[in-house]
Amino acid sequence: MKKLNRRQKNFIIIGSIVVLLGIILIVVSNQKSSTLEQNFHIEKTNNIVRMVLEDRDGAKTELKKSNDSIWIVNNDFQASPMMVSTLMETLREMRVREPVAKSAHVNIIKQLSARNVRLDIFVQKYYINLGFIKLFKREKLEKSIYVGDQTMDNMGTYMLIKGTENPCIVSIPNFRGYLSSRFTAEANDWKTHTIFKYNPNDIASIKVEIPQLPEESFELYGQGNTFHFRLLQTNKQLSSFDTIKVTALISSFTDLNFENIAKDIPKVQADTIFSQLPSFIFTVTDKKGKTKSLKTFMKLNEGTWVSENDKDNFYEIFDINRMYGLMDGSKDTLVLQYFAFDNLLKPASYYFSRNN
Repeated sequence: MKKLNRRQKNFIIIGSIVVLLGIILIVVSNQKSSTLEQNFHIEKTNNIVRMVLEDRDGAKTELKKSNDSIWIVNNDFQASPMMVSTLMETLREMRVREPVAKSAHVNIIKQLSARNVRLDIFVQKYYINLGFIKLFKREKLEKSIYVGDQTMDNMGTYMLIKGTENPCIVSIPNFRGYLSSRFTAEANDWKTHTIFKYNPNDIASIKVEIPQLPEESFELYGQGNTFHFRLLQTNKQLSSFDTIKVTALISSFTDLNFENIAKDIPKVQADTIFSQLPSFIFTVTDKKGKTKSLKTFMKLNEGTWVSENDKDNFYEIFDINRMYGLMDGSKDTLVLQYFAFDNLLKPASYYFSRNN
């Protein structure tokens, strides 16, 4: 074998280096493309401090982080922890299932332009960040995502990052379903559905008023480690009540929620319903003296017209599964499910045996 001279050796070495560099560039390029395809998700959602969702119909919601567990909606009310948690999980876990085929680009872009929710995500940064020294907080727009409709198979969602031209189909691995419903710009959708949420040990009294049956209205109030029962109309204190039933009543206030917020109630229905006395009024006072009240009203069935001749057709007129609720200090009309209030919609006599 002919011995290579120094010049030939150098050529071989240089050639090997060039080939190696070429391989490295190809690998890095592929990794870069893969990263670009996957840049819809947010790795560190803990750094998110504010999000703004806005749709093409003009609905707009701002979610602002108050602390690690509380987010505020439009500087007005607390967001539902479950809704926020679901959105954060979605931002962390969602991945590109596949880029939209070039032949479908025009149609999907048109769809996204006509109907989308734009999500602006802001994270916390510092003007001075030396690792252990962080000074002067600031917000930075991390990215804006246009969220479109679901795919035909309902297993993906069309999305586009602002500033890019390539829409993608995004999904969560091993999750069957689409994601667009998690990106709602309707402020009411973000409201916590909690009506009453108390530790029984923090309750000072529970008042149950039945305006149409004042003799059945009552109050449970705590003294020491026990609750006492009194009738509101006569102020008479009663004993020998059914402790199991009373315990069930108190326990109902540990986590009581409404179903949704009523929208666009016809004026004739609203005038008919809310001009009447409430069915029940619940007032809870905690040991700090803070009170919270809820009034309940019958709910008419959809499309019902009430006239003098309809009074006997109860089941045709009124919704037997749901009722309306009005909370003190709130302008919203709540939709409540009867089964969730089963332990609450009882008169005073329910808590005593017939022999008493």
